[in-house]
Amino acid sequence: MKKALMVLCGLLLVSGLYAFEKQTTFGVNFGIMTDDGFSFDPLLWTAGAEIDLQLGQYLMLSPEVTLVGNGFKFKEFLLFPGAVLNFTPSNFFIGGGLVKGIYIGSGETFVSDDFALKLNAGLFSRNLKLTAYVITDFDSLFKNMVVGATLGFRL
Repeated sequence: MKKALMVLCGLLLVSGLYAFEKQTTFGVNFGIMTDDGFSFDPLLWTAGAEIDLQLGQYLMLSPEVTLVGNGFKFKEFLLFPGAVLNFTPSNFFIGGGLVKGIYIGSGETFVSDDFALKLNAGLFSRNLKLTAYVITDFDSLFKNMVVGATLGFRL
């Protein structure tokens, strides 16, 4: 059943991309992430990919995946797949969505049971996208959160 659901989601994504072909932008981004105390200890870097689907004049759906690394040892990673719906009145955007944390490292993979809330805001142009965001759990809303910023290149 899970495989059938994954195939269905993939087909819907591909058909949606075909329908919005002229209003679709693919992007890659790089940035940093820290806790809400802005300690930057340890240094968390991010690399991600996203597809921006412009839905009319004021809405943009952005399925995304972000890889988070701790320092530069390349032994453990966090993966955050998700989707964000943004309001885009001009070159400014603000929105929110859901992400799910996946731990990859030490020969193990652990998928979080819960989804987390992602809120973001930023500026975009034809070739660049600057984003600031917070990710927080629904159980402890805005108490235990991570804060990040990315610079994206839209292709």
